[in-house]
Amino acid sequence: MKVKLDDYYVRVLINGLVQQHRCYDAETNGQVDSLALRLCDIAEAMKSGRKKKISFEPVEIRVIRHCLIEWRNREIQAEKHGAVDVLNELLIQFTS
Repeated sequence: MKVKLDDYYVRVLINGLVQQHRCYDAETNGQVDSLALRLCDIAEAMKSGRKKKISFEPVEIRVIRHCLIEWRNREIQAEKHGAVDVLNELLIQFTS
């Protein structure tokens, strides 16, 4: 699946993956680590404000959705509505 993201959303996604790091079993944590590192490389190469189509494997999509949903749920409980809005927008990108 290819997802078109700007540098802001890539960095939000990296932040979410890092926050969820070590919340799962060893295999999933390894996938989260690998994905976060790959996204860091992509983010460094991106120009500010520009969008890029990024290819994700099905397993990466599953991990991203899972992390984003858990992160969003934590933000809802903390009543951080601005963060929830951004996470919802990002989640939509990975469910389309």
